[in-house]
Amino acid sequence: MPTLDVSEILDDPEFADTATVYRNAVTVDPVTGRTTVTTTSTAILCVVTSDKGRNLQRNPQAALSEGSIIVHSTFTFTEGGNGVDADELDWRGRKWTVVVVDDYSRYGAGFTCATCRLLDLR
Repeated sequence: MPTLDVSEILDDPEFADTATVYRNAVTVDPVTGRTTVTTTSTAILCVVTSDKGRNLQRNPQAALSEGSIIVHSTFTFTEGGNGVDADELDWRGRKWTVVVVDDYSRYGAGFTCATCRLLDLR
């Protein structure tokens, strides 16, 4: 078992960055069948690293900016399921959605790693 505990570094303001996580809970009214979305926001400390970076795709119809980042944090992310949509992350003025969550708690209490894709395509 690893003996390295990185959870202290993930919360260190000299190393970590701030972001806001938005979680959308979806409920369905059993009588009307209408859905209701409840959004909660949480400010977190995280360490963000590049995954594939930002890439420009030029198509005949438009030019799209796509990209992905990896977010390391003690916050427990979700990629959706059980009435909850995938978490959305607001980091440095850009919106990202969580697509994969990996549990690295062997390296520190609650240490998770989330791969996020760029939401706005500007």
